[in-house]
Amino acid sequence: MRKANAALRGFDIRFNNGDHHILRELVDIDVEQILNNTVRVAVDYLLRDSTGSIDDPYSGTVEVVVMADVA
Repeated sequence: MRKANAALRGFDIRFNNGDHHILRELVDIDVEQILNNTVRVAVDYLLRDSTGSIDDPYSGTVEVVVMADVA
């Protein structure tokens, strides 16, 4: 495998403790390593409300699609 790219397919993120006014959502995807036929992808995500600090618990899932040049 010579090179690979990763793209966002979908996401579902939420606060775990009630309703919040959302200030910021961030999803960052990076291809970290290509080794033989394996592509390792790192995903960072953030969900922040407008209270000024990032202290509310949140959770979710992020789906990624990988496009690889295998020739």
